[in-house]
Amino acid sequence: MYKIRGKILDSKIETIESKKGDTFEKMLITIEETESGFDHKHQFEIFGKESIEAQQGKVKIGGFIKIDFYIKSNEWKGKYFVSLNVKDIL
Repeated sequence: MYKIRGKILDSKIETIESKKGDTFEKMLITIEETESGFDHKHQFEIFGKESIEAQQGKVKIGGFIKIDFYIKSNEWKGKYFVSLNVKDIL
């Protein structure tokens, strides 16, 4: 598990439709890292309606947050795709 602190730049919820017709929600939170001395921007994901509802009240654009997260990667056709998944927002 990893931790990061930063300023929230953007937040949005996307609806994803599977090939079977099921729909899912994911929240994307973009932050600017504040503790490294660099202007790194990172985008984190919260997947699932219940998880989004549990964390949404802690996300205010312009505010500072600390995120506990893990790194997930998937391979598809020889390429790797990485996502930063939120475990908790403090």
